[in-house]
Amino acid sequence: MPKCKLCLKAEADKKNSHIIPKFMGERLFEAKPRHGIQIDITGKQSKIQSIPKEDFIFCSNCEKRFERLETYFARKLTSIHNYTNEKDKFKVHSGGVNSILECFKVSYNALKLFNYSLVWRASISNHFLFEKYKLPESYEEKLRGILDANLFISHSGLINNFNEIQDDTGLDSYFFKCKVKNEFSRGPFSTYQIGENAFGLFLVDFIVYTYTNKQSIPKEFDIISDIQDENALIVMASVENWREINNESIKDFKEVIAKQPNTQK
Repeated sequence: MPKCKLCLKAEADKKNSHIIPKFMGERLFEAKPRHGIQIDITGKQSKIQSIPKEDFIFCSNCEKRFERLETYFARKLTSIHNYTNEKDKFKVHSGGVNSILECFKVSYNALKLFNYSLVWRASISNHFLFEKYKLPESYEEKLRGILDANLFISHSGLINNFNEIQDDTGLDSYFFKCKVKNEFSRGPFSTYQIGENAFGLFLVDFIVYTYTNKQSIPKEFDIISDIQDENALIVMASVENWREINNESIKDFKEVIAKQPNTQK
């Protein structure tokens, strides 16, 4: 067996590893019919009932380390979606076109680690959905190092270490969501390289933007740099803006499909 891509030591014995946590793709399948349509770069369509998985890329121990972080954030993201009913945990800042949600119960370092876990796994994946989402190898290795050093199997180990995270990746990563969560805010599950130094993970209810060059960061994220402290900050868009951004991420696929004379549904 190959070596685990995270620890580089143990055998990669784990099957069916989700590249992106399963709970982040569940809304793809909530409406009838309860399946999604997967479209590859040639326009070929097929039915799916689960988001991408891969075999033998992680060892069982490292898989558990990812699961611990995912379990922590599954609860946090539920709370984030419910921010209007949990006002003691959040504060909304005006940010022009978008708003900024400040999370008092989620640290900046915790969200950064979660972002990095998504970005790194997408970048190293061999699944065709992520084949256009490839960070330079030097950044992949930096992300692997920070994840390997800061992911723990125990809940207490993970939580107690958040304040100790030292980030030398040189990356900037932002969490983006719609202001509301309803049938109109459900986006696609896709990847999109926005430019040479800009990458987007479109994960149904969230988008993770990552930049390898600070000059590529759009102005709407400037406010985060101005008020960033210890708490996690999430950019929130209106439904109209959210749908426009998500549609932009899949426009290439729409163009490919439109050229297919006998597209299978």
